[in-house]
Amino acid sequence: MIRRGRSWSEISASEWRGFLVVMSGILALSYYIYWWVTQLGAPSPWIVATFLFAVTYCGIQILGNWALYLATHWRDPFPMLPIPEDKTVDVFLTACGEPPELVERALLAAVNMRGSHQTWLLDDGDDPRLAQLAQRLGAGYLVRNGRNDAKAGNVNAALAKTSGDIVVIFDIDHAPRPDFLERTLGYFRFPRVGFVQVMLTFENQADGWVAAAAADSTLDFYNPTSIGSDGLQSTTLIGSNAIIRRKALEEIGGYKPGLAEDLATSIALHAAGWRSAYVPEPLAPGYAPPDLPAWFTQQLKWARGVFELLLTAYPHHYAQLPKSKRVAYAVRMTYYWIGPVVFLHLLATIVALFSQNGTTLANFQGYLEHLLPFGAVVVLIRQLALRRWRHQSFNTNYQIKPMVLVFGSWPVYTLAWAMALLRIPLGFRLTPKSHSKSLNLIWLLPQTAVSILLIVGLAKYLANPATFSWLVLGFAGGALGSHLLLIGQWLWLARAQQSRKDLLTSAKRRAQKKHLPQHNLPNS
Repeated sequence: MIRRGRSWSEISASEWRGFLVVMSGILALSYYIYWWVTQLGAPSPWIVATFLFAVTYCGIQILGNWALYLATHWRDPFPMLPIPEDKTVDVFLTACGEPPELVERALLAAVNMRGSHQTWLLDDGDDPRLAQLAQRLGAGYLVRNGRNDAKAGNVNAALAKTSGDIVVIFDIDHAPRPDFLERTLGYFRFPRVGFVQVMLTFENQADGWVAAAAADSTLDFYNPTSIGSDGLQSTTLIGSNAIIRRKALEEIGGYKPGLAEDLATSIALHAAGWRSAYVPEPLAPGYAPPDLPAWFTQQLKWARGVFELLLTAYPHHYAQLPKSKRVAYAVRMTYYWIGPVVFLHLLATIVALFSQNGTTLANFQGYLEHLLPFGAVVVLIRQLALRRWRHQSFNTNYQIKPMVLVFGSWPVYTLAWAMALLRIPLGFRLTPKSHSKSLNLIWLLPQTAVSILLIVGLAKYLANPATFSWLVLGFAGGALGSHLLLIGQWLWLARAQQSRKDLLTSAKRRAQKKHLPQHNLPNS
């Protein structure tokens, strides 16, 4: 065994309070489900389908996440063991067209890690500047023919040219601390440990509202959720900050390709019987998406890739996974269902506002009366879990920004789910590491359309005092406000970009004027 689970008698008072809070959540969930049951007296196909989706989502995503929160108490802190002396280590940094200064930051940090290792720069961009950089810093430099299978293909090509017993993988925006290897390689003294995943953290929150919100949106997953998954021996690979035993990778045929290659590799390793561990420490900070185009690009790729695995790899490996791992993977693979959930609630809100029908509005108000207590408890449990199970360097007091960002991304997640169901492929896309030079307004067309419909619907609703309800008004107003905040961030970004363009244009004109030849005018 890697770690010892505790008996019930060893559970602290604060953990018992956690059980009680989760029980209150189950009661609130039962109250919410009761509303659906009352609607099944004369069911329509739409009611039945929506009810089944609601039950499935709550059962997997909500209850599953609460189970992971409770599983955190089964994870004892693991004593740091010395680096195995008999293991050789290769460190891979994958690059593909990123700015040289970004590559240098990560490559220099990787080279300077303590402990014997060989650092390799895996350059799918075949950039001569990066080859010179690697040589100057003392790192190896690897390129391959073509770019098949994107990052997975890059890693597999490097595996064929190297021989380290342990492989450490970093995305190019993550710069490891000098003690990264010292705090992770000790796990590989246990022969069945196939991989170790280190928490992902971000250090560019000052880049703007989106970067800060994007970084905060990961706090739940990388803290209580991942710690709970580790308590169930179900840590999953995240892509960067990953340490993998070469023998384990060879056993499953290498790093698995796809839009979510990390998760595909993770589930294959677990299905093959390999164990995992999680290190909840900020050992290699990276960069969160700096603006909305970068965020939407990243989320579409991730959601489409994760949904693909939910429909293919998860059922394929289901029988090979222990029950605890089935729960952990189900929670991770259904996270992006939040998109369709938000979409359905927005649709119901708009229909209710425009209906002007007393029965429809009364039903919608009744639904909200059952939904809001459940929603409040969900937020409360999440916040309590964050405060209890988080790294001390994180501030989790305010979670409004990430909620607005994630809920406002519902069109991206809904599109990804539709593409997965319809088997529509999506090409691999790199997440931009710098602010976008141009804005494609199509990203915010759905949010803009919904905002307009909510404004018109609220005007119609307020014009009919006979059906007025503060609950309906507050719910619709909150939905509108969150959308307008996201659109406002987009407009701010557009204005900032235009200001930068104007400054560049003005600077060019001044430079041109400065170098114009001076002609002496004749005396009059």
